[in-house]
Parts: sequence; C-alpha cells; structure tokens
Amino acid sequence: MDVLETIKARRSARSFTDQQLEPHIVEAIEEAILHSPSASNAQESHFVIVQDEVRIRHIKRFAQGLSGQPAAVVVLCSNHQEALARGGADSADTLRFINLGVAASAIMLTAQSLGASSCPVRSFHAPSIAAITGLPEEVKPELLISLGYADKPPRPKTSKPPKEMISFERYGN
Repeated sequence: MDVLETIKARRSARSFTDQQLEPHIVEAIEEAILHSPSASNAQESHFVIVQDEVRIRHIKRFAQGLSGQPAAVVVLCSNHQEALARGGADSADTLRFINLGVAASAIMLTAQSLGASSCPVRSFHAPSIAAITGLPEEVKPELLISLGYADKPPRPKTSKPPKEMISFERYGN
C-alpha cells in the first residue's frame, strides 16, 4: 500500500479479533519507531511495546479510553530531563510532544500498511501505566496506541470541505 493510500485508509479501531499480531508487524513497528525523526535528533522518547495479555488487562483497568481487546499496546513516553539535556528548552517544553506525535503517526501508518489496525488513547491514569510498565520516575507515559486486527470495518471518514481546512498563501485563500 502506498503512503497516501495508507493515510486515507487508516481509521481508529476500538474492537479487535483475538488474533495476536504477526511478528513481522511488531518488527516493522520497531523499525518505524527507530527511524521516526526527532527534533534536534534528541531521541529523548521511549516506547514500551506490551503484548502480554495479562499486562494488557492491567493497563486496561487504568486506561478508560482503551477499548476492545487489543493484541498489543504501545506506550509512548517522554523524558523531560533528557529532552532538556539533548535538545534544550524548546525540546523539553514542546518538541518532545511533537516528536511523540510524529512517532505515533509512523506506528499507526506502519500497522495499517501491514493489515493491522490501531487507535491512539490519551485518557489513562499515567502513574498506574508507569507502574505497570516499570517506567523510571523521569519517564512519563504520554500516549497509548492499541494495536490488533479490527473485528469490524471502521466508520467511514467524514471531513470538512477542503476550503474550510486548507488555505494557500494566506488564511482564507
């Protein structure tokens, strides 16, 4: 699947089959993470890929936004101290979140291109997720991405008209 087709096809899946992710998909997601760019090449982010069913059940107890029974959950984490040391104040204050957003997109598009589905999740109890995944104190979970094979087709995308979202040269043009 080419990149634009993958972008057009990706939708959030909140219900999954009970099939485990194929190893090549997990390996591709690892590659996507490793090759995702970061501002100032700070590489301050950390990612925990959870595939153990019991651990996923524990995560779900503290992640009200995590629906269905995903085959895996990726915990996207930031480290304020490392971002400051490696990229400066701008990285620590803002760019670490942009870096995570870029990585999240890479993860979800990689999964989609290989036939898996995903859903980003922000509603969770961060201290509990940190404890479940063994994060050190300075590393904070910022986003979860559920992964698996959707058990039903996602809703079709609805979009505003292009003129309401895109301008050329100046706002409103």
